[in-house]
Amino acid sequence: MTTTSPARARWPFVVVAIVLVVILAAVIGVALIVKRAPTVSALADAQPGAWSSVSLGEPAQNADGSAYNLFVRPGTGGGNTAGTGTGTGTGTGTDLIVFFGDGGLNWNAGTNQEPITPQSSLFGGGNFFSDNVPFYQLNTFGGLLRTAADAPFASSTIVYVPTTTGDLGVGDARDVTMTTLDGPSAMADFNGYNNTTAALDWVYANIPDPSSVLVAGSGTGGLNAAFWLGAVGDHYSAAPLFEYSDSSFVTAAALGPTIDPLWGSQFESRYGFTPGRDPLAAAVVHNQSRFGDRLTTLLSQTTLDRTLAGYSAGLDDGYYTPQAGADWNYAMKSTFRSLIPVEVGAYVYVTDTGADSNGETRHVISTVDAFQTDRQNGITVEEWLSAAVQGGHPESVGAELLRQ
Repeated sequence: MTTTSPARARWPFVVVAIVLVVILAAVIGVALIVKRAPTVSALADAQPGAWSSVSLGEPAQNADGSAYNLFVRPGTGGGNTAGTGTGTGTGTGTDLIVFFGDGGLNWNAGTNQEPITPQSSLFGGGNFFSDNVPFYQLNTFGGLLRTAADAPFASSTIVYVPTTTGDLGVGDARDVTMTTLDGPSAMADFNGYNNTTAALDWVYANIPDPSSVLVAGSGTGGLNAAFWLGAVGDHYSAAPLFEYSDSSFVTAAALGPTIDPLWGSQFESRYGFTPGRDPLAAAVVHNQSRFGDRLTTLLSQTTLDRTLAGYSAGLDDGYYTPQAGADWNYAMKSTFRSLIPVEVGAYVYVTDTGADSNGETRHVISTVDAFQTDRQNGITVEEWLSAAVQGGHPESVGAELLRQ
């Protein structure tokens, strides 16, 4: 009988561990040498066509306790005039985009213990929510957020509002204790309301008179956009108004009790409606009723977004399975069909482009290259969005997929 020494038996695992450490060190090393975005306090100090960082003071704060920043990219032309940061700048002629980042969700002790980190992104993990936005993330911005001078939205000033507390930008509860079924507990700060309020106050002071306003978001950030549209639309009461939510359909019975009271959002009194189990639909119906013809609502979604289906199942104490994916697909199609009739008036872009052998499709279109490369019925999301926002010709694309 041949025996293997313990040391020899362990060596493959040691090699694997060393390789993983080297990869992680390389990733961190690249991040460290990537040039940081300059920090500015006013739009006037930011370079057109390039991203800058703005640090906002307390009570704004990331979930990990670090300072909360927003990011701004002034437009490269077309009449963009920066404000002074004191509320005295004109901002006249600026096409403004307020973009809410995809921040995931934090709804129990388990998710609270597994935020997105460089290690979890590389090696796997829960990756449930962002508790900060590392400086090098700006270098990953693509799609609508890319800095190419020939991009359709290059002349627009974009303000990127991160979501770093896992609460859709509406949470307002500190020192919340959450427990798991087997006993362990975790403490969380749901500070999205203060963070978003501080970010929008900066926007209002620096861009007081935009020529048009697009409130947008990707992933769960698309729900932020739909929730905060009312406040932005009321502030910029004279500007044409657009709302764009990309890859944002989440549905669960537990969503209402999570949004309020767990996150302390005071939702109905602050936002004017009840989010329920389908907050995207509730927000769209409310916003269209509130702003009427002044508002154009635009929604893009892939047909089987496993990330969103997983969140939907997880919120109700389940997990992703093929059946959970099918249930999410059915609910998404039903909701989107209800939003496109003329009495509501939303426009949708639905696509199954790139579906794998299980029918699963990508999560998030608007901030990756697929925004300008993938086509549904011969049209990219970029072309669809530009035609609606800049050309005044909104339409629905891929609506036939909602009937399949």
